[in-house]
Amino acid sequence: MSAWTDDRIPIVVAPLPGEALESWIGAYARRLRITSSGFLSLAGLHGSRTRPMALRLLPSEAAALERSTGVPLPTLASMTLEPYDEFAVSFFPGQRRLSRPVAWRFSGSRNRYCPACLAEQDGRGPVFWRLPWAFACLQHQCLLLDFCPACHRFPNHWKARRLGPSGTSSCTLNSSRGRTGPKQPCGYRLDEASALRLPGDGLALATQRHISDLLGKDHAARPAALAEFKQLYALAWRILRGLHTVLGLAPEVVHTALAECGGRLPEVHAREVGHDAHNVAVGTALALIALHPGHAEHESLFDWILKADHSLVQKQKFTIGLMAARWEWSGPELVERVLGRLDREATLHARLRYASATPQPRWPALNAETIHRRAAMVPAMLWPSWTMRLLPLARGENKYRTTAFRRGCSSFLLLPGGPPTLNFERASPLLGNHNIDRDRDSIERRTFGGQDLAPLASALAQLAYAIDEHGSPIDYARRRELFTNTTVTLAPDAYRRFCTQQGTWTGREHRAHILHWYLLMLLTGEFHPPPADAAPRFAWHCTEFRFRAPTALRAFLHQQAQVNLTRHDIHEPVTWEPPAEWVSEVSWPGVDPRLIAPRAVRDALKNAKSADDAATSLPMGAEHLRLYCETTNTAAAPGPVIGRHIPQSISRRDLLDPERLRDLYETQGKSLDHIAALAGCGPRTVHQLLTQDGIRPRGRRTHPPRPDITRDWLHNEYIVNRNNLTTLARQHGITIDHIIFLARSWDIPIRPGGAHHNDIADLDLPQPPSPIMQKITMSRYALDRLRFVLNIPGQTSFAAAARTFYDGRGSALRQRLNKVENTVGFLIIDRSTKPLAPTERGRGFLSEAAEILRIADAARLG
Repeated sequence: MSAWTDDRIPIVVAPLPGEALESWIGAYARRLRITSSGFLSLAGLHGSRTRPMALRLLPSEAAALERSTGVPLPTLASMTLEPYDEFAVSFFPGQRRLSRPVAWRFSGSRNRYCPACLAEQDGRGPVFWRLPWAFACLQHQCLLLDFCPACHRFPNHWKARRLGPSGTSSCTLNSSRGRTGPKQPCGYRLDEASALRLPGDGLALATQRHISDLLGKDHAARPAALAEFKQLYALAWRILRGLHTVLGLAPEVVHTALAECGGRLPEVHAREVGHDAHNVAVGTALALIALHPGHAEHESLFDWILKADHSLVQKQKFTIGLMAARWEWSGPELVERVLGRLDREATLHARLRYASATPQPRWPALNAETIHRRAAMVPAMLWPSWTMRLLPLARGENKYRTTAFRRGCSSFLLLPGGPPTLNFERASPLLGNHNIDRDRDSIERRTFGGQDLAPLASALAQLAYAIDEHGSPIDYARRRELFTNTTVTLAPDAYRRFCTQQGTWTGREHRAHILHWYLLMLLTGEFHPPPADAAPRFAWHCTEFRFRAPTALRAFLHQQAQVNLTRHDIHEPVTWEPPAEWVSEVSWPGVDPRLIAPRAVRDALKNAKSADDAATSLPMGAEHLRLYCETTNTAAAPGPVIGRHIPQSISRRDLLDPERLRDLYETQGKSLDHIAALAGCGPRTVHQLLTQDGIRPRGRRTHPPRPDITRDWLHNEYIVNRNNLTTLARQHGITIDHIIFLARSWDIPIRPGGAHHNDIADLDLPQPPSPIMQKITMSRYALDRLRFVLNIPGQTSFAAAARTFYDGRGSALRQRLNKVENTVGFLIIDRSTKPLAPTERGRGFLSEAAEILRIADAARLG
């Protein structure tokens, strides 16, 4: 007794392994001696068509076929293209219609064929032939065919028709000969067609085996396989186009692949390459060689592909971004290779943005917030040891602008991965760097002019991404905001105690300025302008201090820096530098401090008169040596400006002991000459010891105390109300020397020309100038400086501004503006806009300046 239901077809035709659904339906229909549509009607699918079913089965269709034939649902689904959706083919969402696949445009609505397979399998064939990546038969080692040799169309040899042909493997399309009469099928026996034989050990068959392995991956491994398909197609279509543009430059492997596939060039159309089996075979075989290492011409083939791609670009202007964007859809791996190949043709800005000089180039995808976060972790000047590595040794008499180089490098650190709108001009102000042209020129022309920029570009890009990944223990943005010349303090009592312990003089105001400058440098990581009352050659003395500061004094200043941090409740190390291991595969242009022998440095410093003198016996320049001294706490012999030792002949155990000296001078009122005679030294030595011990020496004349002259009064009248010292002295009946003495003794800063008349002091302002404005107005030329800056916005360029109101002196105008901006500490005029316009902070500053000038003009006219 049969177990079959009434719906079951009594004759069984089992599917072949991997067979296509349309092939099976046609074979079943021929076995029953009916048409394909008749078979579907017999299975309960009246009016259904095999073509859409071969793409994807509806649940009702799959159930009907299973019920009528006994073939399980999973087997039926595997015979369609649905398992390859979003992998080798693509369906329109919710439809049984194919869209363009991720790679080859051949969409699977037709199938290729192997004549030998059709002959052996009675006209039946696998679903594999319907995939765009199928181009060769591995069993018979031949190229698959796309067209019927007779009618030159895509054959439908699996369809069983009522009017024939009756034989299997025949082309069932209507012949073109029947256009004027009754339609007649082509009938060509496809199993007798001639296919191109492929070498068994050749490129094409090896590539088809690799592709078959990728197509057979399970769902977990398919994302990686799909990524490779994208890369292969991105390479293949460029190869096929390049065969028609730069074939003469092609490496030998290109000609080998062409010879294997028949020796003819693949067809290309206006904007697309052909998608027949021949094109796929040539393009994919070469693409696989270019994608995976191992072949001798792997690299040369990839370089040729880039030349082919470049030949297809219509635009004349070449940019690394334009070329890399053409590869972006293929995935990050190919983009990285392309960027690495295009690196040497790019500007430094582009090399940093795309990290193209690094071992791992990448497409820039960081937002502005990430770059601002990186800016908070970067000092305005590159760290000392990193400067040593990246600053080349000076060539001949060439002297580098090291400070500008360090500022430029820090600004360049903000470019890697950033948005296209973030250029050097916009990045620099994020660090407080405003000498934009000078900083950039110091790197690109003055320092690296004519040299290879690849090490610099690679190191800065790698360092930038490493900072994003690992972070920094120091918030430099907060320090730049908190610590200025007026907010950083050096405890005088602690310094005097330190000098007493070390047996050195405390020095005068000039040395105090240098120590304050160095302390501020430790906290912020940058060099600040000298104070308004700095002595001549202040900058030179600061440079010497970096070279000669004794170890104990550096340690004291580090301790004072920590005190300043603690006062603001900041728990950070005083200084920090990124580890050198964050950057790899770089040949340093400068000097790696880890390779310097400390003993050799100490020997060179023993009797050196200068940094230049010591550097002559070392594998480094003078600035490298100064940076080395900073990072390793090494120092040359101290000079006079650092702090001279008290002569050993002077003993402080007796009369010159601090407490005994205070008693003699303050309580007993002894003079300097008297104390010097008792101690056996000179009056100047006694005066220096009094200063060091915090005892204010008496002046030549004593002045009776004045209750109306206090520190608060002088600060309010001089600093806040901007009155000049000459007027204040005259109003209170004292000498100008005495009021200057009081100001200095009360630590009130005296502005340049402070004893002269200041126009702003006489103005009836509704409120005192802001702290930022006070930095500018501490001059008798304040109104002139404000009027100068107000004239710049609205001008088309600095050159135009100079011609309008500055006698055409463009460079002088820029220098004067830079000086004003350095004084206030931020960028007032945005250089990237046309016409020139103020920055966001600059607008507030200019608004206040305009109001002061309005009041000044009204007072003058009144």
